[in-house]
Amino acid sequence: MTVFLEKVRRLPETIDLVSMRGCSDIAAALSKGKGRLAIAIGSGGSAVVAEFFARCRATLQLGLTIVMTPMQFVLSMEDWSGCDIWLFSAGANNPDIAATFRVARASNSSSIQFLTVNGAGETTIAAMQNQKTEVFLLPVADPKDGFLATHSMVAMVTALLLASDLKAEQPQRSALIEEFQARASKVLTETQNANFDFRSGDALFVLYDPQITSVAALIETSLWETGIAPVQRTDFRNFAHGRHVWAAKHPDKMFVLALTTSETGEVWQPIGAALPEDVRTQSMELDHGGRLANAVGILWGLSFVQFLGERTGIDPGRPGRGAFAETIYDNAALETLSRDLTSSVRHKASARLHFDPINERSTSLCAAGRERLSGLAGASFAGLALDYDGTVVPNTPREARLGPPSPEIMDELVRLLDGGVQVGFATGRGGSAGDKLREAFPPRLHANVVMGYYNGAHIRTLDVNVKKDRPQADLKIAAVARWLTESGLLREGVQVEARPVQIAVDHTDVVNIEDFVERLAACPHLADGSVKCLRSNHSFDIVPASTSKVRVVEELARRAGDPEKFVLGIGDSGSPLGNDRELLSGRHCVSVGTVCGASDGAWTLFGSAVCGPDALLRILKAVQIKANEMMIDLSALNLEQRP
Repeated sequence: MTVFLEKVRRLPETIDLVSMRGCSDIAAALSKGKGRLAIAIGSGGSAVVAEFFARCRATLQLGLTIVMTPMQFVLSMEDWSGCDIWLFSAGANNPDIAATFRVARASNSSSIQFLTVNGAGETTIAAMQNQKTEVFLLPVADPKDGFLATHSMVAMVTALLLASDLKAEQPQRSALIEEFQARASKVLTETQNANFDFRSGDALFVLYDPQITSVAALIETSLWETGIAPVQRTDFRNFAHGRHVWAAKHPDKMFVLALTTSETGEVWQPIGAALPEDVRTQSMELDHGGRLANAVGILWGLSFVQFLGERTGIDPGRPGRGAFAETIYDNAALETLSRDLTSSVRHKASARLHFDPINERSTSLCAAGRERLSGLAGASFAGLALDYDGTVVPNTPREARLGPPSPEIMDELVRLLDGGVQVGFATGRGGSAGDKLREAFPPRLHANVVMGYYNGAHIRTLDVNVKKDRPQADLKIAAVARWLTESGLLREGVQVEARPVQIAVDHTDVVNIEDFVERLAACPHLADGSVKCLRSNHSFDIVPASTSKVRVVEELARRAGDPEKFVLGIGDSGSPLGNDRELLSGRHCVSVGTVCGASDGAWTLFGSAVCGPDALLRILKAVQIKANEMMIDLSALNLEQRP
């Protein structure tokens, strides 16, 4: 008797153990995720469980499920807000599941569910210590799977089958368990006595109804993992779109397994009839493709793999792996990458993928992120240049944006000024920003605070009221205002207010935000480059091309007595059209909001998890002052990555 057959014959015992454990806790987790996107992650046999889980949710109409491998998940730059993440791992001891859990834990998902059979696994222990994670430990009759997943996979499939039954309108409970056991025993016995016309050296084509993807996935992964046969897996109609050429060229070396349901036998029949006579075929109907049919089909698939193993002289439970196998399996490269892909790097990578810059071909953001942190850690800054809306005050709600900065932020800014650090504000606003800051700062400091109004076009100190000291009007801005009034880009009734050096257009006043900038480019002064359009979180700012918030940085360095002195820039709009892009594109800058796709452009420290004034306050609290200059103590920020 082969090792694999020993494992397979005892699978009914594992089904019994799981049914005795009960699955109401898993059922409750399924129910909580109703209506939310679920991400199901697993490798090898656990990937089969992930596919089965997706089928369970689909049949219960709980919502869409995306099935991923650990590497797919780690390299996905989604933050998974509002999603449920389900992890499946038999031993919970491999570096890939450790990497997956690390990324899941750092995500903004609603919950993490972890199914395993090993309570002593490193990732199991880590998951049990995480408040957002619920661990489901399942019993098995045989704790050692052999080379292929058997008992661990069947335990998880059984648990999901029974948990799903509890969420149906009329649960079948013990009747379902009895039926599953009976069918399991039948398919395991029948398949062992079957006689499929498969020959050693055949290429196996698994054609299937997508409703039973879990069964097809089991057969594919098992045969590749054991080296029993090369496998091609696809649904019936996708096979018809070109994958049939093998049948024309190598009909005598092709075996087709057709996995159908009661609805798709007629889809397979004309395909099977049209294939050359030398192509050997076998079909298996799995009822209507529901949860029970998939669970039984997985057991049938294990027995089918055992049969093919006998035909080829390979024990699926001990197929004879290469000397390099352990080196590959235990390699921790993905786990290392998951550590390097910090929230900050992921945020930047997401922007790079979105903007897809043509000059960022081979730059490693992990390396760039480390270099960025190293630069911040070793730098001393003579000044601090801050954007205002979205950085010092929140963008929403409107009342908060128009209100004063928080006392906590003001206390930190006063501390900097009293320590001799130059402080300035680069704002898209006019006099309203100065009004609020004059109320917030002690009068003794007003003359020490630099203000760059209208995105840096008008530089004054805070003690100067720019409602009285207005900038000289730019005629081109007035011309753009007239063009904009007649353009049809604004909602009916909206009046264009042209300040001397800036036009501010609120997002709510625009007919179509998505194409506003593109259509605005037809304006003559924007077309010739003499005027440009910037974007903040609440408005479009149209300004002369020479306008730049970097002028505030330059003024702070000048006031510090050395134009070469470093000034730290912090803003929230670092995207390509953001009004902080130039401020945040220097070597020393931090975004507390959006970033661009360039590796040398804007970066955050906290990703998207901490933004706006909250992020600014964390940074300010980590500032140390020495000899009229400030340094950021990165260790005080509790970042995931150190320089």
